[in-house]
Amino acid sequence: MTRILKSAAPFALAGGSMILSAPAFAETQFYTDVSLGAGWSSNPYLQNGPQESTISGSVTVIPRLVLTEDVTTFDLRGLARIEEFDEDLRTNTAYGLSASVAHSLSERTQLRAQAGFDGSIVGVNSGFFNPPDVINENFLPPVADDIGLNGTNQRRTSFQGGVGISHNISEVDSISLDVSATAVRFGDSVIQDEYNFFTQNVGYSRVLSETTSIGASVGLSQVNYLNQDQGDSNIISPSITFDQQIGPDFELSGAVGVSFARVDNGPLGKTNSTDFSGSFTLCRQGQTNNFCLSGSRQTLPSAFDGVRSQTSVGLGYTQKLSRKNDLSINAGYSRSSNPVLGPTQIATETLEYVRGSATFNHRFQDRITGFISVGYSDTYQRSISREANTQASIGIRVRFGNDQ
Repeated sequence: MTRILKSAAPFALAGGSMILSAPAFAETQFYTDVSLGAGWSSNPYLQNGPQESTISGSVTVIPRLVLTEDVTTFDLRGLARIEEFDEDLRTNTAYGLSASVAHSLSERTQLRAQAGFDGSIVGVNSGFFNPPDVINENFLPPVADDIGLNGTNQRRTSFQGGVGISHNISEVDSISLDVSATAVRFGDSVIQDEYNFFTQNVGYSRVLSETTSIGASVGLSQVNYLNQDQGDSNIISPSITFDQQIGPDFELSGAVGVSFARVDNGPLGKTNSTDFSGSFTLCRQGQTNNFCLSGSRQTLPSAFDGVRSQTSVGLGYTQKLSRKNDLSINAGYSRSSNPVLGPTQIATETLEYVRGSATFNHRFQDRITGFISVGYSDTYQRSISREANTQASIGIRVRFGNDQ
């Protein structure tokens, strides 16, 4: 625990300094969503072997504070969740806190900073069914799904912090610089590999027309595993970026590039690898529905055997059915390839993870909403037999405070 607190100190200080340095704001929003729910799951932790279904009760609290003035926005978000099962299963607790500041130094220059942490049991889908949007990644490096942890019942705590600056060189040209760090820790196991992840990214963008812009970026990343040399990596990721407005409603943005990784394999020397990397987001915002399809392929650190190439695809859709009713659908697929290892090492299996959910919301009043969710998730691994998780939940969500 001491090691975790020491690792979190730089991020906590960064978050605290942002709060202390916040100016007097003209507009303040502070509200808290409190949810009470009951659910049924067939295998909530995606554990190995035959499992008995279980019922559960949960309480979720999500506060948010937004302070706004002419050139500065401060955003503080939190999450606390506890879920108890009737079977002999570990209590599902999750928590998170994120503080961010966006400030315009001038008409051409914008500064941003963010610090946060979150902790949860990896592989549990409670956040996926009603996404709390606690940690807004923004320019911070992603914390990999790390689907190899599914079924291990392990709690992961991640700490993140970063600063970035964007500057408009001209009416059509802009540059950006982002520097960030992530620390991943496991509180109750010595099997998983803990690590620190540092990233720097330089980007350039040029507006070609009212609907099109292109650019380029270079990311430099370093992965340092604790108490071991094996797995330490340096990753260079150059890419071409683009943003295209398609008609009045759709927008497509993304990046296409490669990742060059140099991995330390201890006494076996170093391994060099080259892999495709990229991402895309296709979104539509309508008056009664929103749609977003996204995908990515990146070389990211994992808790087993060093860095891996991971491919992810996600789909989100919301539909307003009436003045008081709406429906949201989420789906995702992740595939984690073999780790980047030397030729004499034993490659582990490729892992796949699928999940999906549908949630119906009904507003009884402006601040009181009832919801019903159903969903499915499963992890595929050749050597391990797991039962899929089917789950359903029902509950009520109440908002307190000023959200105007």
